[in-house]
Amino acid sequence: MNKQQLNNALHVGGTLENALTGKYTLNATSVVEEAMQLTKKNFWSFLPAVLFLSAVNVALFMVVLSVLLDSPRELMGAFVGKTVMTDDLLASGRIALFASTVLSAPIYAGASLMGLSHAIGFRTKPRHIVKGMAFAMAVTLGMCFVSTLQSIGNQILPLLGMFLGVTFSMTTLLICEKRLRPVEAMVVSFRAITKKLIPLSLVYIVIAVLFVFSYATAGIALIWALPFMFNVKGVLYREMFGVGIEVTVAEEGDDDSSSGGGNNEVFNA
Repeated sequence: MNKQQLNNALHVGGTLENALTGKYTLNATSVVEEAMQLTKKNFWSFLPAVLFLSAVNVALFMVVLSVLLDSPRELMGAFVGKTVMTDDLLASGRIALFASTVLSAPIYAGASLMGLSHAIGFRTKPRHIVKGMAFAMAVTLGMCFVSTLQSIGNQILPLLGMFLGVTFSMTTLLICEKRLRPVEAMVVSFRAITKKLIPLSLVYIVIAVLFVFSYATAGIALIWALPFMFNVKGVLYREMFGVGIEVTVAEEGDDDSSSGGGNNEVFNA
């Protein structure tokens, strides 16, 4: 199919330099409100992607747990109070959780990129969840480093683990969008977030409350909480670091466009 295209590079939001010096504005209420609107607007197209991510996480968790234990039911029974939670069961659960988090990193990256697309005004399709596979090695290493440090922090003091989780939360998007190396992305995320730790903490508290509510509803509320979380991260990233956009004006419809025909703008992460 022949197309006539005009490509331009645009930049939306903050800059890497301003993020590192704290020269960016961030209002927790505005971020939450915008993320709510984005979640509502893109809910049905985003939901299959986050459900796929959840299914991959659960599947990996169960596979690793099956390797570590005679039966995953041992941990499940202890978790609901039917049997005693031993140190071995607890350790197995932690290892399985760590492994599933790290191994699903490329899919997590895809969901993060979809949230970022929403934040800059582009629609997504469920198949975009696999876009993170282009950065599979880097995001897996980054997730491994972050999860390891967070796990150590939790062992020392739970509050420290939470702090590290927040300060390294932009690592994946920095790897994918800015093409930073894993350790470099972690350092940049840490430096930028600690410049505005209070408003960012307020935003993450809202996310935490939603996840606690999801637990109280037997996971049903996760249907909203997960897309919301990724949209929040997209808005935060845009305001902090900015996003480079390739705008393609095509004479005919583009498969990855936000609409079916006419001139379209496409975000290629």
